[in-house]
Amino acid sequence: MSASRRLATIGMLVGVSLVVHVVEGLLPLPLPFVRLGLANVVTLFALIALGARAAVAVVILRVTIASVFAGTLAGPAFALSMGGGLAAALGMSAAARLGAPPLGVVGVSMIGAACHNLAQLGVVQWLYTGAGAVSGLAPVALIVSAGAGLVTGIAARFALDRLGGHVGAWKGAFA
Repeated sequence: MSASRRLATIGMLVGVSLVVHVVEGLLPLPLPFVRLGLANVVTLFALIALGARAAVAVVILRVTIASVFAGTLAGPAFALSMGGGLAAALGMSAAARLGAPPLGVVGVSMIGAACHNLAQLGVVQWLYTGAGAVSGLAPVALIVSAGAGLVTGIAARFALDRLGGHVGAWKGAFA
């Protein structure tokens, strides 16, 4: 893929992830402060189609642009979103590299969701509450992330199945 085509694809994925992020923000929350993280479907797609660097770029651009429009840049919501998004992208990248065939898209998504929630707890603890204040929430966060990761993984698998030949060798890596 040429550099210009790759850049255009990353830009398109950022745009799609922003739309998904906004639409998800309009949905009712299943629990307070709990979102499915549907924009991570696009991050997972970027990871599979373009690699880890592109997935990280999509997260950084999505979170930054969404925060600029929401007026939360450099605030708590920005720190939580960026920390969680980067941890999810890096966790999914490591999971895909180390065990994609047995994990599949859904397993990689669930690992990304767990990394996202744990990173957010870490950001809250590090920046706002101090040592040990939120560590009791980790088991609940992991249970919630299992469900969210399952839903986003199934959505990503559905999207990848529909786009099949356009995503190159994803089936070989994520059988």
